[in-house]
Amino acid sequence: MEAQCLDKDSLAEAVRQVREVGFVVLEKTMSPAWTETMRVAWEDHLEGQPADLLSMPFLDPLAIANPWGVQIMDILLGDDYWARLPYHTNSTAPNWPDTQEIHRDQRHMFPDLPTLLPPHMLVIHIPLIDFTEENGSTEVWPGTHLVTDHWETLDPDGGGASGELEERAMTLPSIRTNMPAGSTLVRDMRVWHRAVPNHTDQRRTMLSLVYHRHFPSLGYQYKASDPVDDRILDQLSERAQRIYRFSRPEIHGTLDI
Repeated sequence: MEAQCLDKDSLAEAVRQVREVGFVVLEKTMSPAWTETMRVAWEDHLEGQPADLLSMPFLDPLAIANPWGVQIMDILLGDDYWARLPYHTNSTAPNWPDTQEIHRDQRHMFPDLPTLLPPHMLVIHIPLIDFTEENGSTEVWPGTHLVTDHWETLDPDGGGASGELEERAMTLPSIRTNMPAGSTLVRDMRVWHRAVPNHTDQRRTMLSLVYHRHFPSLGYQYKASDPVDDRILDQLSERAQRIYRFSRPEIHGTLDI
C-alpha cells in the first residue's frame, strides 16, 4: 500500500465487492505511526479535551481524501461527489454492554422499484485500533444493500415496520468486520449493520467519512455543509478542495437557501 493506490486488478476487485457484497476492506493502508497519532488525537477529543477538528492531524490527506477510497468512489459515485467537514468517528466506550438495533444508514432513493440503483452515499471507515470480536467490531449483513422491498416505505427511518428488519436479518448470514488498525473500509450506506458490545477496557474507534453523489438539481448539499474558513480549505490538496467545495463560505453567502 506504499504507492497509495490500487493496481488495475485490485481496483476492479474492490469495486466488485462493494457492488455485490456492499463493502470492501483494504487491510493496513495506514502506517502504525499514522494510526497511533490519529488514535491519540481522537481519544483525547472523545475523552473531554476538545480539539480543533479543522486542523492537523484531523485534516491529514490520508483521512479526508483517502487515496484508496477515492479510487473506488470515483467509479461508484462518479468523480463529482462531495463531503462535509468536520467529519466524525464511530466510537464504542470501554466495557460498553449494549447491542445496537439493526439498521441501514441510508434508504434507497426509490425503494418501491424492483431494480437496484447505484449507490448515492458511501462511507469510508478507518479503524484506529484492531477491530476484533472482543472489542465490538461492527456486525454487517453482506448483500443487504441489494434488498429493495416495499416494506422499507413503511418506516421513514428505514428500519422496517414493527421490528421486521430485525426479524428478517436473523434469517440471513452476518459477519463481523474484524480488521487491523489503519485499514480502509468502503461501505455502501444501505447495508444492514449494527454496533455490538465492547468487552475490553479500551475504546474502539474508527474514523467515519461520508461521501455523497452530486445531484445538481437538489441543492441540499449547500444546506448539509457547514461553512469552513477559506484559509483552511486552501491548505488542502486540489482534489480535497473539490470534494469539500460546498463548505466554501462564499457559496453559503451567495445562495438563498
